[in-house]
Formats: sequence, C-alpha cells, structure tokens
Amino acid sequence: MKLWSSFDQEYILKRLTELHEDCAVLKFWQNNEDMREEYTATFKSVTVEKCSIKLTKESAPYYTRIAPLSPVFFHYPAGDMIFKKDIFKLEDGGLSFKTPSEVRMRDRRSVERFTYKYPDFKNISYEVEGENEVQHDIILDISLRGLAFVIDAKRKAKYEIGKVIYITSITDQELPQQHEAKIASVNRYRLSGEGLQTHLLRIGVEFTQTLNSITYDSIGSLVKKRENKLKGLDTNLFNGLNPDDYQKQLAKIHDKNPQLAINISESVEDIDRLRYMTTDMKREFFLNFSLDLMACALRMSSKELINDLLSEVTAGVREEFLMKYDQPKPASAINKAQDELRKYIHEKERLGELVLSPKSFVKYV
Repeated sequence: MKLWSSFDQEYILKRLTELHEDCAVLKFWQNNEDMREEYTATFKSVTVEKCSIKLTKESAPYYTRIAPLSPVFFHYPAGDMIFKKDIFKLEDGGLSFKTPSEVRMRDRRSVERFTYKYPDFKNISYEVEGENEVQHDIILDISLRGLAFVIDAKRKAKYEIGKVIYITSITDQELPQQHEAKIASVNRYRLSGEGLQTHLLRIGVEFTQTLNSITYDSIGSLVKKRENKLKGLDTNLFNGLNPDDYQKQLAKIHDKNPQLAINISESVEDIDRLRYMTTDMKREFFLNFSLDLMACALRMSSKELINDLLSEVTAGVREEFLMKYDQPKPASAINKAQDELRKYIHEKERLGELVLSPKSFVKYV
C-alpha cells in the first residue's frame, strides 16, 4: 500500500475542520515496549495553530495509560488519513497538539505515478487554451492519466482549474498529435529541504484520453521502467459500485428487509479491508478462494476495491472473475456469500496468513 503526503496547510486545516464538524471518530495509538495501546477520540477544536481531541466514552477510562513522552499515531479509517505527533499535552481528559504540518493519505490511484528529480530536466511543451504561445516547463511527475509540472507564479493567471492545454511533446514519451489535457490542480510547489516556494506553482493536469503507455527514466532510478495501460478490464461489464450507487442499492434492500441491509453494510465494511492485502496475499486469495463465491460476495463492494484486487492478477483470471461478477444476484445470496468470505478472512487472520490492518501505516510515518 502506498501513501501520499500533503503539506498544504489550507488543505490540512480544511480536512481536520470537516472531521471536527462531522464529529468523526479517530483512532490513535502508541507503541509502548511490546504493547500497542489503542484509543478512540473526536476533535474538540481545530484552529490554524492548535488541535484538541477528547476521548470517547469507551476510551475515557484508559486516559491515564497514555504515555506523555511516546509518539502518537492518529488514523481516520473512513478517509484513510494518518498523521503523527511527537509532542502533545494531556489536558481535560484529552490531548492537544500543534496542528500537523503533514498528513498522509492512502494513494487511491489505480495507476502508478512516477516522480522525476529536478536534474532529470524532463520537459513538456504545450499551448494553453486561448493562447498562441508555446510554453516549455519542467515535469515533476507523470502517469498514464496525467502529469504535473512547475511554473513561475507570475504566470498563474493563465492556469485556471478546468482550462484545457494542448500538449505537443513530453520528453521520452510518444504522444498523439496535440494531446489534450485539463488543469486539475494549482498549488504552491514544495521543494525538498526548502519548504514551500512562493515564486513557484505546481500545475497538475489530467489527460482527456489516457495514454497507452509511458516510459520512465530518472537519475534516481537504476532501472528504466515502462507502465502500460491495464489490459483486459472490460468496462462494459459490472465492476463495482460508486458511493452513490451503493447507497441507492442499500436503500432498496432496506425498504424490503432492514436487517438484511444492516448485515450487508457491516459485511461490506469488513470485506473492504481486503484492500490492505500485499501482492502475495492477493495471489493466495485468488488461488484458494472460490471465484464464484468471491464474485457474489463482492457484488456490493466499491469500484476501488475491485480495481485493487484485479490490478495484479493475470488477464485470464481477471476476465473470468468479471464474467461471473457481471451476473446479478439477490441480496440474500450476496449476504450469504459475504458470510463465507468473512469466515475465510477471519480464519486466515487468526492463522497470521492475512494482515488486514491500517496499522501497517506506522512504518510509513
């Protein structure tokens, strides 16, 4: 599992404020000797300078166990956000600390993004919509679906989110003529070791049409890499639910059988932990668990989970799974298959053959 970092203080403050306003429950823990003490809490206040949390009633009795000199790891499971605080205060039955300058989120991209170093001097040439002048800038990173480059902040007025650019060339890449992309983000550029640069901006763009392949060659990489567009995923077949569709389907089930809807919802949440599997775990999973049961059990799961599971299997297995997955199933059958899958997961966890936990984030912080 990969994480990406955000150092954007406005973004961090916005995310934490939303958690405060929604009364979202955070998990946090400390590693004390051979023990891992876990707690739950909600935000009491969030400002630019300081955050305060209070323990939930379930964790409040264990407040005195919190070690004031041991780092604390905070995790918001629903948003896969994590941050660490080495310095904090114990006060009023909770904790207070300086608003984090860095938070990390799970990388939800379905394709890999490759990062360049400045000395690579990988360039992009393009025209901004409505402008006749060709611009030449240095690329920061690239994927099949988009890229980012850096510009002088004085040119900011031309780069509005949603505006189209027409790319004529990218170093090392083969492109269709006048490849179109839309500006997706405009942020201050953070230079490693020097912090945010007020005179530079990072421009993120999304290709209107995904590239079939990219070649990556950097002084920071010993091996030249090539990323190809995922083959064999037939998007005409059912491949998971987006959040809105999931809620609609669950509401329909709830109208007919409220308890069944609750069971399915709980199972979906439990099964979603499969996204924490390593590549080896995924291979074992597809080898040992029935594809028919899997396709039925995952019928209410998200597109993200399905894409994660299928990204590292052979084209043949992927095609076979999608053919089975495309067949509608009654809610009762889905729930029964979910129960079987959960039994399998819990047994493998008991044996230590599956580790499906956000605590794996600890090593990244």
